[in-house]
Amino acid sequence: MNVVKSLREKLMGLIEAINRYPLTMFFLLATATVNMNMINNEVENYSKYLFTFVIGALLSIVAQQTFERFFTRISERIMLMGASVALTAGYFFAIRSASTFNMEMGTKTGVTIFALMMVFILVPSIKSVITFNQSFMSVFKAFFITALFTAVISIGLSSILLAVDQLLFSLDYKAYEHVLNIVFSLFAPIFFLSFTPSYPGKRDASGIKGEQGLQMDQVAKAVDTPKLLGILISYIIIPLTAIYTVILLAYVVLNISGDFWTNNLLEPMLVSYAITVILVYILASNLENQFAVLFRKIFPKVLIPIVLFQTIASILRIGEMGITYGRYYVILFGIFAVIAGVIFSFFPIRKNGLIAAVLIVFSAISIIPPIDAFTISRENQMNLLKSTLSENGMLENGEIVPNADISTKDKKTITRTVSYLDSMDYIDGIDWLPDKVFHYGNFKNTFGFEETYDETDVGKNDNQSAYLDWERSPSLNIENYDRMVNLYVNGYQKTKDVGTVIPLKIDNKNYKLKNLVDEENIFLILVDESDQELIRFDAKKAFERIFDNQKELKGENLSVKEATVTEENDAVRMSIVTNNVDYYNSRYDADLYVFIQIK
Repeated sequence: MNVVKSLREKLMGLIEAINRYPLTMFFLLATATVNMNMINNEVENYSKYLFTFVIGALLSIVAQQTFERFFTRISERIMLMGASVALTAGYFFAIRSASTFNMEMGTKTGVTIFALMMVFILVPSIKSVITFNQSFMSVFKAFFITALFTAVISIGLSSILLAVDQLLFSLDYKAYEHVLNIVFSLFAPIFFLSFTPSYPGKRDASGIKGEQGLQMDQVAKAVDTPKLLGILISYIIIPLTAIYTVILLAYVVLNISGDFWTNNLLEPMLVSYAITVILVYILASNLENQFAVLFRKIFPKVLIPIVLFQTIASILRIGEMGITYGRYYVILFGIFAVIAGVIFSFFPIRKNGLIAAVLIVFSAISIIPPIDAFTISRENQMNLLKSTLSENGMLENGEIVPNADISTKDKKTITRTVSYLDSMDYIDGIDWLPDKVFHYGNFKNTFGFEETYDETDVGKNDNQSAYLDWERSPSLNIENYDRMVNLYVNGYQKTKDVGTVIPLKIDNKNYKLKNLVDEENIFLILVDESDQELIRFDAKKAFERIFDNQKELKGENLSVKEATVTEENDAVRMSIVTNNVDYYNSRYDADLYVFIQIK
């Protein structure tokens, strides 16, 4: 009976969540519909619509939270819902002008989603008996319970579909995706919202006492810290964080005059440490055992100097490497972490909601021009590139003059800045840079030298993959070719010995296709009966050209045309169509179709 009662209560909670958030339901249904179209039509890109409806769903949730906290009239609720719809429309028209949903638009959308989540947590605690820490605990618990239930349901439904497919009748592979779409787009967010209690608000001033008591019981249950979680935080997470802190402090003290200011690996470690301390502090705010109390007293004060030093180190690196959007966010987060440490150290626990307000303000600053991360980084990188070119006499009358005789440091600066501007799709707005600057040979022709990277940098070719999209190109044109050979290039082969040798017979003559891989080159060599070389195909250059084509597609896979490279001479025409090619750890692995025509 208890199980039946529990299931009935949870079902009623889902229904209540749907009733509380009707506009959110509309946006979630729209999101599920967009996902369905993306599953059925993989060629079309619906990203702009998808993120628009996700933003709309979050705005409508915040609107409902604001209504419940501060308003009572239906007209006020309708106005808030209308405002959320208007803001959603504004977001859509803002991203609609962009040709592709690129890194800048994706990052700004992610920051917007994060800021709206912070507002969702903060609103119930504004001038309320509920603290920010309690509201955060409610959301924290709801998230992990939802994640657990969603994972179990997803595995269960996938297993059922697999059993039907294997035992009864065949199912289209897209059936799995459609089912998971319903689970993640509809069930998961509704289930999550069902854990959000109706927090005390203006409308409760005139409510019935019994109903208020029941409401407060639900709120108390939602914000309460589970005993197991309290034990995990107090006796496992806090001691581990303490040990990690001692190690970091020891490193900072021992290297404060040396490696601390130049160690790039330390930056992400300290950012992760700051995030951990802030999260643990918020989760431990409702605990009163000795470990939690000591943590709240000591760790915020330790956090301040560590993050302050790291923020200064990040600012100092700007002079050498310029500002990228990533460094902008690292510095901005460092400033936030220092502010959070001050708030935690010198303000009462009830004032912890100030850090959410600071986060929301910083998020807005980072995405609204002209001081957003992307405008600042674009201007800084352009100015750094222009100044470096001008200092070396390479920019005259708005045109680049190639010059190979410049310092390695300046070559690295030019390569790094151009690579950043190209990756962010800013090249088109710079008249004196060619549109396809990293396309086959263009960089050297433009600047007079090959791309030059630091050993520690992730360079242009450090880790890349390209794949042929068979759905876009289901057929190959083999007209005028005499033979087709499927060949696998094994990057582990590091000797000058010939690897694969494939015998061919064309017009009653014998030929051999040889695959030669050494430390520097990859060649496909066709020889005749007397072992005389007819053509030497440079596969490494072909792979580089294919990677250039892949980069221009912004995440989409290659068509046959984009995956094909041809070389020919008076005797032979040879083409390769790359099924897939990977470059990792300084080696190539590729699955190719080689087409040969004897002239």
